[in-house]
Amino acid sequence: MTAIRSAWWHRIPGVTGSGEQRAQRGWIGAIAGAATLLAFLGAAQLAAVVSGPSSAPTIAIGQLVIAHVPLWLKDLAITTFGEHDKTALLSGVYVVAVVVAVGLGSLGRRRVALAGIGLLSAVAVLAALTRPTAGPLWAVPALAGGLVAAGSYWLLTRSAGPRGSRVPSPGQPGSPGAADRLSRRRFLTLAGSVTAFGAATLVTGRTVVRGAYDAVASRAAVVLPRPTSSSPKVAGTSFDVPGLDSYITPNDRFYRVDTALVVPQLSTEDYRLRVHGMVEHPFEIGFDELLAMPTVERTVTLVCVSDPVGGPYLGNARWIGVPIRHLLERAGVRQGADQLFMTSSDGMTIGADLRAATADDAAMLAVGMNGRPLPFEHGFPVRAVIPGSYGYASACKWLVDMEVTTYEARTAYWVQRGYDRRGAIHLESKIDTPASFASLHAGAVDVAGSAWLPGVGISRVQVKVDDGVWHDATLAAVDSVDTWRLWRWRWDATPGTHSITVRAVDARGRVQTAASSGVVPGGATGLQSVVVTVR
Repeated sequence: MTAIRSAWWHRIPGVTGSGEQRAQRGWIGAIAGAATLLAFLGAAQLAAVVSGPSSAPTIAIGQLVIAHVPLWLKDLAITTFGEHDKTALLSGVYVVAVVVAVGLGSLGRRRVALAGIGLLSAVAVLAALTRPTAGPLWAVPALAGGLVAAGSYWLLTRSAGPRGSRVPSPGQPGSPGAADRLSRRRFLTLAGSVTAFGAATLVTGRTVVRGAYDAVASRAAVVLPRPTSSSPKVAGTSFDVPGLDSYITPNDRFYRVDTALVVPQLSTEDYRLRVHGMVEHPFEIGFDELLAMPTVERTVTLVCVSDPVGGPYLGNARWIGVPIRHLLERAGVRQGADQLFMTSSDGMTIGADLRAATADDAAMLAVGMNGRPLPFEHGFPVRAVIPGSYGYASACKWLVDMEVTTYEARTAYWVQRGYDRRGAIHLESKIDTPASFASLHAGAVDVAGSAWLPGVGISRVQVKVDDGVWHDATLAAVDSVDTWRLWRWRWDATPGTHSITVRAVDARGRVQTAASSGVVPGGATGLQSVVVTVR
């Protein structure tokens, strides 16, 4: 009798053709690959407790993709998925990982699969260590996951071979068919165990890491200071029109566009802000010391440069914070500086125009949003709010570093990718209601929306139907020139299909341009129109 040393999928009793043998080998390899991947992810996630959630391989690789993705693909992702772009990216990372793992496993070649595991670990280590805030421990999750995955795959493929050194005669107990069944059961049992281990460690790891690195208690303990100066709260800032935004955007509805796959959780106890660069007196300041400085409360509209004409990526909130100019006065800015280069805790860099950052008290380091400490998604514990500039050139969240410098000396993240370095917001307007392609009844119809040019303000909003004349809309009140302005126009709608267009006029008398441009390099321009049907 011949000794059996090969895996059971290489010898299938009763099968004479090699095609079925290869198919069997492929299915077994695919199962081994999928189970091994789950073990890799679980072990890596559990190991991330020593280095933080951003060091987990899926997060690190996702951030690597974000750092190198072409600008056109970034814009496509935001246009397609909106604020769910991060979920789409992580889903894509998981899908690619599963396809690669199953594909390599189905080849049935142990060395190739183990080499694939090694390559995945190396990519994850590289992705983690190249993050701006990474330390040596960031390599631990990928290395731990790679070791566990390699061991799991080796055990799985070894388990597929029948035990014993001789093949009994067909039909006798212990025949090749019986040994084959024992080998199959042993493999499937071990594959189930590896899968269960991977799932358990993945869930446990996420729970442990989330608990070890969250700052929920720290945020809950924050008591916002009473502002020494507040913009007035005025009446009549909105209209009672269904579908129209409220003047103040609730925190849970405020747009979020950033590159953080894991929202940073910074505790106020450990928080330090460094102020340095072209200054006479560099210094660091903690959260409590920041709160002890005179604070202001201002209403400011923020706009994302990715917002298309008529898009959703803007919001208006009342912010509480310390004017940036007070901090820079303490530091003593040197002659020749023109940029405030800000860095977040996750390594994002944002360059703000120094004049805009020190123009008035509305340019602040915010600690509160609509009467509450900043939500984590919007920059807790400290973020920058600078009216008049798109978020990529002003609104640094999770702020930990401010360097006074020049545009020639330092280039921020989005400027490196083709955006204008100063990022001044364009005069824009939009229609909230009626929605495009709405079906309306003839008669009185409320057309309403918002218009904005933070730092300057809005003096008029005009609406026209089809190719008709421009009609002045009724404007709501505002409490500062740094906010959007809501408007309403009552239309006597007649049956048929109509196009409604809006434009704004700023406080200096300039009319919103009708010239259409994309978001790159300095924000979208053009007039929004909606098409409706009136019955």
